[in-house]
Parts: sequence; structure tokens; C-alpha cells
Amino acid sequence: MKNYILVVAMLLTIQFTNAQPKIDDDVNTSAINLVILNDNGDVLLKKATIGWITIGAFYEKRHTINEVIDSISNKYGVSITKPNLKGVFTYKFDFNNSLSVRQIYVAKSTTSDLPTNKNVEFRWAPKDEAIEKFKSTIPSLGEMIAQIIDYPQVVWGGSFLIKRENKKMTSTIAEDFYPISDASTYRESTYNPSVVKALQKYMEGSSYNKREMLLSAFADNATLYLTNRDGDFKRYSPNEYADFFKNAEKGKFNGREAKILEVKVTKDIATAKVEIAGPNRAWVYIDLFLLKKFKNEWKIISKTATRVDNVKKNAVLFVVSNAHYYANTDISTGNSFSEIINAYDVFKKANYTIDFVSPKGGAVPLAYINTSDEMSKKYLYDTQFMNALKNTKSPSEIDASKYKAVQYIGGGAAMFGVPENKEIQTIAMNIYEKYNGIISSVCHGTAGIVNLKTKDGKYLVDGKRVSGYPDDYENKDAPYFKTFPFLIKRTIEERGGHFKFSERGKFTLEVDGRLVTGQNFQSSKPVSLKIIELIAAMKK
Repeated sequence: MKNYILVVAMLLTIQFTNAQPKIDDDVNTSAINLVILNDNGDVLLKKATIGWITIGAFYEKRHTINEVIDSISNKYGVSITKPNLKGVFTYKFDFNNSLSVRQIYVAKSTTSDLPTNKNVEFRWAPKDEAIEKFKSTIPSLGEMIAQIIDYPQVVWGGSFLIKRENKKMTSTIAEDFYPISDASTYRESTYNPSVVKALQKYMEGSSYNKREMLLSAFADNATLYLTNRDGDFKRYSPNEYADFFKNAEKGKFNGREAKILEVKVTKDIATAKVEIAGPNRAWVYIDLFLLKKFKNEWKIISKTATRVDNVKKNAVLFVVSNAHYYANTDISTGNSFSEIINAYDVFKKANYTIDFVSPKGGAVPLAYINTSDEMSKKYLYDTQFMNALKNTKSPSEIDASKYKAVQYIGGGAAMFGVPENKEIQTIAMNIYEKYNGIISSVCHGTAGIVNLKTKDGKYLVDGKRVSGYPDDYENKDAPYFKTFPFLIKRTIEERGGHFKFSERGKFTLEVDGRLVTGQNFQSSKPVSLKIIELIAAMKK
């Protein structure tokens, strides 16, 4: 048991210096403490005669708690969010039959400014400093608030016995602190506070950009296994992970709300789950930890995480062809592998979902594969990527509302099967007109847009600047050329478009409203980057 010596003035301060029954009266009382935090996690302190305390008040049976909190807020000129009950504690007195109940509420200040009541001295203090000041003024109050701030997920209970000896008061914890809601959340933590302390260092360090505190939660040789923004699964050291927060303002709340979900301990090892949620729960992760006890201190030795909210990503639809040959010949063709991977890589790094659709669905032929190219090798041996090309969706499987953009992929195969496919035409124009999306094409992929029409019956390309592989660069004497059902440049111009291209080997990017087109495979990346830029601009 912990003993605290309190002078009578201290006990009176607990009563918030308001008028109240005398200590010797056998009268039960109830009071509210209001702990106010700002966005930096600092605690509001109020200067009293004997030291720093929280703001608070007594309330009577005829008053509701909300009325009392409103009166406190108005009295001191504080603007706060809705308070949450975090503690119910009792004071019992051995020299009379009275009982005093303390309810502790926690609220966020809507501003970092101090309260407007100029007759009272206020200040903000970091959590640890605030608790020390509370303890130096009223030790029991400091202990209660420390418990609540350190373990904010549950409502805590406990009781103190007040004794009077030689006109001095002593306060003894009569009942250890215990959770009175969500007890399962802290059952293990209650028995192993050192484990929770290590997790608290991680949670506070990462939520308030406190790099040193964050590092102190980990063993020096700890390993973190995480998926980065590019979707790659990587291994990080504690220093590499802490560097994620190095450019943010130290001590300022960054929006990460952390909550311990589970702690299990077996001798000197432990596992733990922590929920990390972004502002308004825009994203939610579950962090899984492995901890080890070193001497008398627990450290995190490994961490991994997974996202558990329903992530609604931007999505783009790639249109590819099923044609293995030029028309009815035995001349092989396919979809340009280089155009696919250059565009795919850009969208993947931007965290887009990429789907493939072809007129018949299923596997599609590939052409222009350069196995000496690093990016080609990367995706050629990417089983997930290659499986998507092996199992492209058919038009009947596509929900146009899901996509922000459609991109027609080039290669000789793009001249066959895609341009005349009515279902794909409908999908593309629904994305463009109904869902305010973007239509794009690269190289021979521009063949896919020549037949697209708007609701008013006009060709999409009419009056627009368009690029693609120009007829001028085709080998008109080659057998493949004689199989073309139409010429891209000529058809675009016949339908009112303004066809643009540059010299061989240089990319041309044309942007006309929500139509984005490129001349050749070198244009794949610029076209895709422009699509992402336009989508981002539309969200603003």
C-alpha cells in the first residue's frame, strides 16, 4: 500500500475550493475532475493555493453531469470536445461515515490556447510533468490521473481511505485500481505493467513524433516486417522505422490513435496486439508485437502489421486484346509488354488497383518482351502480375463505377478485337461520362478509341488533340500492315480529331480534357503519371 501525507488544506483542495459540507459532517459528496488535453497531448493545469490541480466542481443530485461540465467549461472559458468518463474513485473517511465520489472525465481542447478566464492562472504541461505536479500537490489525484492517461481505453475504479492523525490527514489506497469497463482489454496488462509500459512508449512515440521514445521501446537488434507504400514487403530496423517520423514536429499529435487490444505473457516472452487508427478512422492497422524481457525491462523484438479497414483504392482498367495473330494470317502479334509494365508500375506505386479486361477474357498474348530490361524481368517473374494477364476479365465482369480511368494498351494486337467491341466501348464511355473518369491510350492502343461516341452521338475524338502510333511510321510494304482494318491517324482525322506526333523514339503526350493519349511505349509512364495527377486534382 502507498501512503500519502495530506495536510488539511490539500484535502480541501480536492474539494475544488468550492463551498461544501465540513469534513466532520456525515455527508456524502460527489465531485468531477475534468482532465483536458490538447492536440499535442499536453495537460491543462490550474493554479490553486497549494499547487497545480485540474479544474472541477461539486455537483448535487438535482444537477445532471452534463450541466456540471457545461458550467465548468463556461466558468473557466474552456472550449472542449465531448468529455468521456475515465475514472470513478471513492474517498472513505475513518473518522466519520461520509463517502466522497470522484468522477474523472477526459476531454480534448478545441484549441491550444489557454482558457479565457484571466482571473485564474493556467498552463499546458507535457503529460509526465503534469502528473508530477499533481502528485506534488495531491498525491492521490496524481495517481488517479496517471492511471487514466497511461491506460485510456477503459474506465478505472479504486478507493482511498482517509485517516486523521494529530490534525494531519493520511491517504492510503484501500483498493488497487481496477478496470470497470472493457476489463478483458487490460487483464494481462494489469498483471504485467512493464509490458504495457513498453507498448506505451511505442504508441506515444509514434503518435507524437517522439523518435527517442519510440526507439526506447525496441531492442537494438529488433526486426520489423512491414509492407511499404509501393506494396513491397520489407524488413526494417528500429532506426529505419523511427526515421518515418523524423521530419514531423516533435511532440505534436499526428492523428494516430493507438489502443492495446491484447497482451499475453508466458514467462519472459509476450505477444501483443495494438490497433492504430488514422484521423476519423480513415485507415486502421493492427500491429502485432513479440516482446522479450531483458533483466527487468521488456523490449519489442519484432513487429509486423496489416491493414484491416475496407480500403477504397483508386482503380484503373487496362484494355488488352486476345488477338494472337495479325487478322487471319500466321504472323504473330500481341500486347506490348513494355507498355503494360511501364504503366502498371506507375499505378502500383501510387497504390492503385489495376484490372485487365479483354474482349474474350482469359489469357492474352504478349509481345516486345526484353529480358535484359530490369523492369521487364521484375514483372516477368512476378507471379501475381502474370496471373492477372493469364486471367483477364471479360467485359461482363466489369463494374464501370469502380474505375477512375481506362487505358488502352498498344501492340499489334490492339488493332484487332478491341476497337469494334461494343461492350468495352460501353464500359469506357460509362467511366468517362457517367463516372467522370479518364480515357487514355498509348501507341496502337489509340485504335481502341476511334469508335467511341459520346451520348450525343459524336465521336469522342471530334475536336480533340490525340496522339498514337502514326501511320507515317508504319512499314507499308510489310505483310502485317496489309492486315490492318483501318489506319489510326487517318481515322482520327476523318472523325474530327487533331492527330499529334513527334519524331521516332520521342514521346508525345496529349491532354485534352479527360482524354490522355501518347505516341509510343516511351509515353506509357508520362500518360499514367498525368492520369494520376488529373484524378488527384479532381478530388480537391
